[in-house]
Amino acid sequence: MEFDTSPAAERRLTRSDTFAVGLFTVLYILQVAHAAVTRSFWLDELFTFYIVTMPDWAGMMDLIQRGPDQNPPLFYALTRLVVSVLGESEGAFRLPAMVGYWVLCVTLHLWVRLLGGGQTAALVAMTTPVFTNVVYYASEARPYGLMLGCFGAALVSYTLGDIFAQQPDYSRRAWLGLGASLSLAMAFHYLALIPIGCLWLMEACRTWRTRQWRWAVWAALCVPLVVLAYNWPVFTEQSKLPYWKTELHWFELPDFYRWMLGDWVCLAFLVMVGMAVLWEWRQRRTARETVSPGSRRNALEWLVLGLVLTFGLPAGWMGLMQVTGRTMFTPRYLLPAVAGLAILLTFGVRHLARCRARTLAAGIWMLLTVSTLWVSLQPWQLARPGIEEIVNLPNPTQPVVLNVPRFLTIKHYYRDQLPQVVHVLGMMTYRQPEDPERGLRALSRNPRAPRFEDRDSFLKTHSRFYYACHKSNKEVIQDLEELQLPVIRETDEYIVYEVFEPHF
Repeated sequence: MEFDTSPAAERRLTRSDTFAVGLFTVLYILQVAHAAVTRSFWLDELFTFYIVTMPDWAGMMDLIQRGPDQNPPLFYALTRLVVSVLGESEGAFRLPAMVGYWVLCVTLHLWVRLLGGGQTAALVAMTTPVFTNVVYYASEARPYGLMLGCFGAALVSYTLGDIFAQQPDYSRRAWLGLGASLSLAMAFHYLALIPIGCLWLMEACRTWRTRQWRWAVWAALCVPLVVLAYNWPVFTEQSKLPYWKTELHWFELPDFYRWMLGDWVCLAFLVMVGMAVLWEWRQRRTARETVSPGSRRNALEWLVLGLVLTFGLPAGWMGLMQVTGRTMFTPRYLLPAVAGLAILLTFGVRHLARCRARTLAAGIWMLLTVSTLWVSLQPWQLARPGIEEIVNLPNPTQPVVLNVPRFLTIKHYYRDQLPQVVHVLGMMTYRQPEDPERGLRALSRNPRAPRFEDRDSFLKTHSRFYYACHKSNKEVIQDLEELQLPVIRETDEYIVYEVFEPHF
């Protein structure tokens, strides 16, 4: 499948491609590594930390099955290996995600070149994931970056199989690469099944158009189901845990796009690409240039894939959740949409004239350099979470009850410096028919995890205590206000109430 009728020579990588990938890699490392070493862990990353730092492999597998996290074991095994070599730093825990996201960017560049696209089109594809807010997951100790990297490798393998369709040995290797890439993606995160489903749709459309079944391709596309079946016992045990989110609304769908594209760097990038596409379209319309039907058909297939990933995947997942009554809709489950956006933007600039292509490339490099310098020139120092709402309270010895995300973060970075900080299981949690802290209780199996308080024992011991509630937790705030509890302190994010015996 080619974007145009370019000769095969135009699909070969040149020194300029090597230089572009090398320069991009340097800028990528500066930008992503800064975030990886300076940003403190948040709740889900601390789940990764406590699972990976279990004393032995058996304990780690037990916590994977019964703990608060719900990912396949391979991600934790890989992270444990990296941490055992590099030590327990934020950067070490986030290194797999950094590498995986870099692989996504580079494979998108390679994918465009294999399709016969020019270097500017390849540059647009490579930099799109970095300019969006999805780049946050390149520096998070979670499996999403690795899953995206595997999906990028799968796109390249899929294209190589088409290019070498007349050479059985090479095409066989490409289909093996496709199956291996998608299997790894599934082994890192169960929801890799969503973008894999998009490739199923892509191949089904091709099968319908050509009336030919490519059995080797379908076999490669279905291999990830074997990985899912292998992990099924772990998955079914994990699925018994109640999901943290209790409600789902349609407005979360446009919110996803606002989040993905909302950064000023991304908006500037989209404006540059959009202006280049509009300029080229007007020039070609004036010149009345035409494209061959075969080229138009091949490009249209990849345009459809871009539309499916960018719009069909989030909208389809939202519709499925609404129909099934589930609430598993969060931006991190829809990250493959960034690959779809890269495909759409690349489709728009695939035919740029040389002058406009160079102008756009220069603008992209300038924007990437400026945004990277803006980030990398900031201090390379870990920023511990602020504690202004829990220090210097009227009674410093009185316990301060925090929710789970805040408690685990404070205890991880301040250790025993704040002994008054506690989390009481079952107290002031969000409403849910099942125990929302069932998986959290399993963390106590890690000797390095902080201890949680039992509700009945805590109330018998303490007749007065503070409760710090995040302002986003509307349900809990409503409960506390109904009790008419006095407000002791209010910050930008938290309200601290004092609770005493009549209100128990």
